[in-house]
Amino acid sequence: MHPPALNAIDVVGATVDFGQTRALDNVSLSLAEGRCGGIVGESGSGKTTLLRAILGLQPLAAGQVSLFGTVVPPGARDYRAQARLIQPIFQDPAQSLSPRRRIGQSMDEVAECLAEPRDALRARLDPILTRLGLRSRVVDLYPHQLSGGQARRAAIARALLFGPRILVADEPSAGLDVSVQGDLLNLLQDIRVESGTTLLVISHNLAIVRLIADRVTVMHHGKVVEEGPAAAVFDAPGDAYTRQLVASWPGTNDHDRRTLTPPV
Repeated sequence: MHPPALNAIDVVGATVDFGQTRALDNVSLSLAEGRCGGIVGESGSGKTTLLRAILGLQPLAAGQVSLFGTVVPPGARDYRAQARLIQPIFQDPAQSLSPRRRIGQSMDEVAECLAEPRDALRARLDPILTRLGLRSRVVDLYPHQLSGGQARRAAIARALLFGPRILVADEPSAGLDVSVQGDLLNLLQDIRVESGTTLLVISHNLAIVRLIADRVTVMHHGKVVEEGPAAAVFDAPGDAYTRQLVASWPGTNDHDRRTLTPPV
Protein backbone atom coordinates (compact mmCIF):
# COMPACT_ATOMS: atom_id res chain seq x y z
CA MET A 1 0.00 0.00 0.00
CA HIS A 2 1.15 3.52 -0.78
CA PRO A 3 1.37 5.90 2.18
CA PRO A 4 -1.36 8.53 2.25
CA ALA A 5 -0.49 11.71 0.37
CA LEU A 6 0.48 14.65 2.54
CA ASN A 7 -1.44 17.87 2.34
CA ALA A 8 0.55 20.71 0.82
CA ILE A 9 -0.65 23.09 3.54
CA ASP A 10 -1.95 22.30 7.02
CA VAL A 11 -2.83 25.09 9.45
CA VAL A 12 -3.92 23.88 12.90
CA GLY A 13 -5.24 26.20 15.59
CA ALA A 14 -3.26 29.22 14.37
CA THR A 15 -3.65 32.15 16.77
CA VAL A 16 -2.04 35.58 16.43
CA ASP A 17 -2.36 38.52 18.82
CA PHE A 18 -1.39 42.11 18.11
CA GLY A 19 -1.51 43.65 21.56
CA GLN A 20 -5.10 43.33 22.73
CA THR A 21 -6.34 42.49 19.23
CA ARG A 22 -6.70 38.85 18.20
CA ALA A 23 -5.92 38.84 14.47
CA LEU A 24 -6.21 35.06 14.07
CA ASP A 25 -8.39 33.03 16.41
CA ASN A 26 -7.77 29.27 16.35
CA VAL A 27 -7.69 29.10 12.55
CA SER A 28 -7.39 25.71 10.86
CA LEU A 29 -7.41 24.76 7.18
CA SER A 30 -5.82 22.26 4.83
CA LEU A 31 -5.11 22.10 1.11
CA ALA A 32 -4.24 18.96 -0.81
CA GLU A 33 -1.21 18.88 -3.07
CA GLY A 34 -1.87 20.06 -6.61
CA ARG A 35 -5.21 21.68 -5.81
CA CYS A 36 -6.33 25.31 -5.71
CA GLY A 37 -7.69 26.77 -2.51
CA GLY A 38 -9.23 30.17 -1.89
CA ILE A 39 -9.40 32.31 1.24
CA VAL A 40 -12.01 35.07 1.17
CA GLY A 41 -13.22 37.74 3.55
CA GLU A 42 -13.52 41.48 3.96
CA SER A 43 -10.63 43.75 4.89
CA GLY A 44 -9.61 43.05 8.47
CA SER A 45 -10.81 39.45 8.35
CA GLY A 46 -7.31 38.07 8.97
CA LYS A 47 -6.45 36.97 5.41
CA THR A 48 -3.11 38.80 5.25
CA THR A 49 -2.07 37.68 8.72
CA LEU A 50 -2.85 34.09 7.76
CA LEU A 51 -0.82 34.51 4.56
CA ARG A 52 2.17 35.73 6.58
CA ALA A 53 1.80 32.81 8.96
CA ILE A 54 1.78 30.30 6.09
CA LEU A 55 4.93 31.94 4.67
CA GLY A 56 6.63 31.69 8.06
CA LEU A 57 6.79 35.46 8.44
CA GLN A 58 4.30 35.78 11.31
CA PRO A 59 4.96 34.20 14.74
CA LEU A 60 2.00 32.37 16.25
CA ALA A 61 0.79 32.67 19.81
CA ALA A 62 -0.62 29.15 19.44
CA GLY A 63 -1.04 26.48 16.79
CA GLN A 64 1.22 25.57 13.89
CA VAL A 65 1.62 25.64 10.13
CA SER A 66 2.96 22.64 8.19
CA LEU A 67 3.98 22.40 4.55
CA PHE A 68 4.02 18.84 3.23
CA GLY A 69 4.08 17.57 6.80
CA THR A 70 6.98 19.72 8.00
CA VAL A 71 6.25 22.40 10.59
CA VAL A 72 7.18 25.92 9.45
CA PRO A 73 9.06 27.73 12.23
CA PRO A 74 8.96 31.52 11.93
CA GLY A 75 12.30 33.26 12.10
CA ALA A 76 15.37 31.03 11.83
CA ARG A 77 14.97 28.64 8.91
CA ASP A 78 16.64 27.42 5.72
CA TYR A 79 15.71 30.24 3.34
CA ARG A 80 16.91 28.35 0.29
CA ALA A 81 14.78 25.30 1.06
CA GLN A 82 11.85 27.54 2.00
CA ALA A 83 12.13 29.45 -1.28
CA ARG A 84 11.96 26.22 -3.28
CA LEU A 85 8.97 25.05 -1.26
CA ILE A 86 6.66 28.08 -1.31
CA GLN A 87 6.63 31.41 -3.12
CA PRO A 88 4.26 34.37 -2.74
CA ILE A 89 2.86 36.45 -5.59
CA PHE A 90 2.10 39.75 -3.92
CA GLN A 91 -0.66 42.15 -4.89
CA ASP A 92 1.97 44.85 -5.40
CA PRO A 93 4.78 43.59 -7.66
CA ALA A 94 7.07 46.15 -6.00
CA GLN A 95 7.24 43.77 -3.03
CA SER A 96 9.24 41.33 -5.14
CA LEU A 97 10.52 43.62 -7.92
CA SER A 98 12.68 46.48 -6.68
CA PRO A 99 11.73 49.77 -8.37
CA ARG A 100 15.43 50.69 -8.42
CA ARG A 101 16.57 47.57 -10.25
CA ARG A 102 15.95 46.34 -13.76
CA ILE A 103 13.77 43.23 -14.04
CA GLY A 104 16.80 41.15 -14.99
CA GLN A 105 18.63 42.24 -11.83
CA SER A 106 15.66 41.16 -9.70
CA MET A 107 15.75 37.79 -11.46
CA ASP A 108 19.50 37.48 -10.80
CA GLU A 109 18.77 37.71 -7.06
CA VAL A 110 17.16 34.29 -7.41
CA ALA A 111 20.47 32.89 -8.70
CA GLU A 112 22.22 34.30 -5.64
CA CYS A 113 19.64 32.75 -3.30
CA LEU A 114 19.87 29.34 -4.97
CA ALA A 115 23.65 29.50 -5.48
CA GLU A 116 23.06 29.01 -9.20
CA PRO A 117 25.25 30.46 -11.97
CA ARG A 118 23.66 33.55 -13.46
CA ASP A 119 23.92 32.23 -17.04
CA ALA A 120 22.13 29.03 -16.05
CA LEU A 121 19.33 31.01 -14.42
CA ARG A 122 18.96 33.30 -17.44
CA ALA A 123 18.69 30.20 -19.65
CA ARG A 124 15.88 28.92 -17.44
CA LEU A 125 14.24 32.35 -17.44
CA ASP A 126 13.78 32.64 -21.21
CA PRO A 127 11.13 29.90 -21.61
CA ILE A 128 9.34 31.12 -18.48
CA LEU A 129 9.05 34.63 -19.91
CA THR A 130 7.77 33.18 -23.19
CA ARG A 131 5.23 31.08 -21.30
CA LEU A 132 4.04 34.20 -19.48
CA GLY A 133 3.73 36.22 -22.67
CA LEU A 134 6.66 38.52 -21.92
CA ARG A 135 9.40 39.41 -24.40
CA SER A 136 13.00 38.70 -23.45
CA ARG A 137 13.80 42.43 -23.54
CA VAL A 138 11.69 42.90 -20.41
CA VAL A 139 14.83 42.08 -18.39
CA ASP A 140 16.29 45.46 -19.42
CA LEU A 141 13.29 47.44 -18.17
CA TYR A 142 12.39 48.84 -14.76
CA PRO A 143 9.07 47.87 -13.11
CA HIS A 144 7.59 51.35 -13.73
CA GLN A 145 8.08 50.83 -17.47
CA LEU A 146 5.66 47.87 -17.43
CA SER A 147 1.88 47.80 -17.36
CA GLY A 148 0.19 46.43 -14.26
CA GLY A 149 -0.44 43.08 -15.92
CA GLN A 150 3.14 42.84 -17.21
CA ALA A 151 4.58 43.67 -13.79
CA ARG A 152 2.39 41.00 -12.19
CA ARG A 153 3.61 38.46 -14.79
CA ALA A 154 7.22 39.43 -14.17
CA ALA A 155 6.69 38.83 -10.45
CA ILE A 156 5.21 35.41 -11.28
CA ALA A 157 8.25 34.65 -13.46
CA ARG A 158 10.53 35.45 -10.52
CA ALA A 159 8.52 33.17 -8.25
CA LEU A 160 8.58 30.33 -10.80
CA LEU A 161 12.38 30.54 -11.09
CA PHE A 162 12.54 29.07 -7.60
CA GLY A 163 10.65 25.99 -8.79
CA PRO A 164 8.27 26.14 -5.81
CA ARG A 165 5.81 23.38 -4.93
CA ILE A 166 3.32 25.96 -3.61
CA LEU A 167 2.33 29.35 -5.02
CA VAL A 168 0.39 31.77 -2.83
CA ALA A 169 -1.29 34.60 -4.75
CA ASP A 170 -2.41 37.62 -2.72
CA GLU A 171 -5.22 39.53 -4.46
CA PRO A 172 -3.93 38.46 -7.91
CA SER A 173 -6.66 40.34 -9.80
CA ALA A 174 -6.46 43.65 -7.91
CA GLY A 175 -6.04 46.72 -10.09
CA LEU A 176 -6.38 44.82 -13.37
CA ASP A 177 -9.18 45.13 -15.90
CA VAL A 178 -11.45 42.13 -16.47
CA SER A 179 -9.70 40.81 -19.59
CA VAL A 180 -6.27 40.98 -17.95
CA GLN A 181 -7.68 39.33 -14.82
CA GLY A 182 -8.94 36.47 -16.93
CA ASP A 183 -5.63 36.00 -18.74
CA LEU A 184 -3.66 36.07 -15.51
CA LEU A 185 -5.91 33.66 -13.62
CA ASN A 186 -6.09 31.25 -16.55
CA LEU A 187 -2.29 31.38 -16.62
CA LEU A 188 -2.04 30.49 -12.92
CA GLN A 189 -4.55 27.70 -13.46
CA ASP A 190 -2.55 26.34 -16.41
CA ILE A 191 0.68 26.41 -14.39
CA ARG A 192 -1.02 24.51 -11.58
CA VAL A 193 -2.41 21.83 -13.90
CA GLU A 194 0.77 21.41 -15.96
CA SER A 195 3.27 21.32 -13.10
CA GLY A 196 1.20 19.96 -10.22
CA THR A 197 1.93 23.10 -8.23
CA THR A 198 -0.43 23.79 -5.33
CA LEU A 199 -2.11 27.19 -5.62
CA LEU A 200 -3.60 29.24 -2.79
CA VAL A 201 -5.48 32.41 -3.77
CA ILE A 202 -6.28 35.04 -1.15
CA SER A 203 -8.83 37.63 -2.20
CA HIS A 204 -11.85 39.71 -1.27
CA ASN A 205 -13.13 39.07 -4.83
CA LEU A 206 -15.60 36.22 -4.45
CA ALA A 207 -16.22 35.97 -8.19
CA ILE A 208 -12.55 35.26 -8.87
CA VAL A 209 -12.23 32.67 -6.10
CA ARG A 210 -15.46 30.94 -7.11
CA LEU A 211 -14.14 30.41 -10.62
CA ILE A 212 -10.59 29.31 -9.82
CA ALA A 213 -10.70 27.48 -6.50
CA ASP A 214 -11.54 23.87 -5.66
CA ARG A 215 -12.13 24.68 -1.99
CA VAL A 216 -12.76 27.93 -0.20
CA THR A 217 -12.25 29.17 3.35
CA VAL A 218 -14.35 32.11 4.55
CA MET A 219 -12.85 34.32 7.27
CA HIS A 220 -14.49 36.91 9.51
CA HIS A 221 -12.89 38.80 12.40
CA GLY A 222 -9.90 36.44 12.46
CA LYS A 223 -11.98 33.25 12.49
CA VAL A 224 -12.89 30.63 9.90
CA VAL A 225 -16.68 30.73 9.68
CA GLU A 226 -17.10 28.30 6.78
CA GLU A 227 -14.97 25.97 4.66
CA GLY A 228 -15.71 23.46 1.93
CA PRO A 229 -15.94 22.86 -1.82
CA ALA A 230 -16.17 26.24 -3.54
CA ALA A 231 -19.37 25.48 -5.44
CA ALA A 232 -21.13 24.24 -2.30
CA VAL A 233 -20.07 27.20 -0.17
CA PHE A 234 -21.10 29.81 -2.74
CA ASP A 235 -24.30 28.12 -3.92
CA ALA A 236 -25.60 27.10 -0.49
CA PRO A 237 -23.67 28.91 2.26
CA GLY A 238 -24.39 27.58 5.71
CA ASP A 239 -23.07 30.47 7.79
CA ALA A 240 -24.98 33.74 8.15
CA TYR A 241 -21.89 35.83 7.42
CA THR A 242 -21.11 33.83 4.29
CA ARG A 243 -24.69 34.31 3.10
CA GLN A 244 -24.36 38.05 3.68
CA LEU A 245 -21.01 38.15 1.87
CA VAL A 246 -22.31 36.22 -1.14
CA ALA A 247 -25.48 38.32 -1.30
CA SER A 248 -23.50 41.56 -1.27
CA TRP A 249 -21.21 40.48 -4.12
CA PRO A 250 -22.40 41.18 -7.67
CA GLY A 251 -21.31 37.71 -8.73
CA THR A 252 -19.84 36.63 -12.04
CA ASN A 253 -21.41 37.78 -15.27
CA ASP A 254 -21.44 35.97 -18.59
CA HIS A 255 -18.25 37.70 -19.72
CA ASP A 256 -16.39 36.50 -16.62
CA ARG A 257 -17.52 32.94 -17.18
CA ARG A 258 -16.29 32.97 -20.78
CA THR A 259 -12.98 34.58 -19.82
CA LEU A 260 -11.99 32.43 -16.86
CA THR A 261 -11.38 28.71 -16.97
CA PRO A 262 -13.06 26.79 -14.11
CA PRO A 263 -10.90 24.52 -11.91
CA VAL A 264 -10.19 20.95 -13.02
